[in-house]
Amino acid sequence: MTENVVDIGFLDEKESWLLHPRFFPSKVGGKPAWLDLRNIPAPSELTCNQCNEVMIFLCQVYAPYEEKEDSFHRTIFIFVCKNGECCRPNSANNFKVFRSQLPRKNDFYSFEPYKEDQNETFPMDKWPKLCNVCGVKAPSHCAKCKKEFYCSRKHQIIHWQKGHKELCCNSNETDNSNFIVTEAAKSLLFKEWELIVDEEDQEKVKHVDENQEMEKLKHLIKEKKAGTMSDINESELEEYTGKIPDDKVFNKFSKRIARHPDQVLRYDRGGVPLWITAQADNIDIPKCSYCNEPRQFEFQIMPQLLNFINIGIEINSIDWGILAIYTCNKSCNKGPAYKEEMLIKQDLSN
Repeated sequence: MTENVVDIGFLDEKESWLLHPRFFPSKVGGKPAWLDLRNIPAPSELTCNQCNEVMIFLCQVYAPYEEKEDSFHRTIFIFVCKNGECCRPNSANNFKVFRSQLPRKNDFYSFEPYKEDQNETFPMDKWPKLCNVCGVKAPSHCAKCKKEFYCSRKHQIIHWQKGHKELCCNSNETDNSNFIVTEAAKSLLFKEWELIVDEEDQEKVKHVDENQEMEKLKHLIKEKKAGTMSDINESELEEYTGKIPDDKVFNKFSKRIARHPDQVLRYDRGGVPLWITAQADNIDIPKCSYCNEPRQFEFQIMPQLLNFINIGIEINSIDWGILAIYTCNKSCNKGPAYKEEMLIKQDLSN
């Protein structure tokens, strides 16, 4: 039986200006490189279902349907709440996913690809202002200088405390259009990476030591916890990792990812996720909210991504086994410019 060809994603460091929306990047962390620049979701659309705080950009995947005129450019965006208390086992309430698409000829970008020129200007004057801190649509601004914009009072306070207090009204320089992470934002946002996607190696793995793979997984969890706790109790770690099910599904997962241990994404539009446990049986995927057509699996985010994003010490715990993304199988153009899609979060334990 021949395996389905899957594309996998790896992370690479790249200068922020090369991750600007005009280059249609796939990326992790930093600010979102919005596709439709006019109809950006309001902060109220990006609030956590648990705590009602504005979520933080996690990643985006550029996934066009080049054969469809209205989705020549197409990007899927994922946001997550950084409040660890909102992270519940096998619950996606602290995540949101949006799909945006455009025809090749549109109001925002050139018909032909842009050259990689750092000095090229890209005016944002006629599009909505973005939050100086997180890059989300910004309905408010600094009352004193009126030059800096914010999605929420919380982010305005962060910016004020991180340097704007000294610069407010004393500087003529402001750049709300370059999507580059400011110093004020580095403590809040995830580290920025380019997401590079390539075809998975089809060579069979001769042997995978399951015990060794389990130890690697425990080490991954321990490293993540080390970034969020000043002291790790070894017995608590063993209790947590001891809940990882020793089943055939996990063994299949371990063997498949052993081909490329650093993969952070698996892209398989119309395929099936590489589940991490057997808990995913009989999941009911709701139809598209806009056209009522079925949704299909498109890609998944892997647990290895937790090794690359700098989760701040203020986080109790952001965790996942895998994040499986489902989108409208017609990639319909009904509804808002940013259409909410479906995410299934599968964890290593109940």
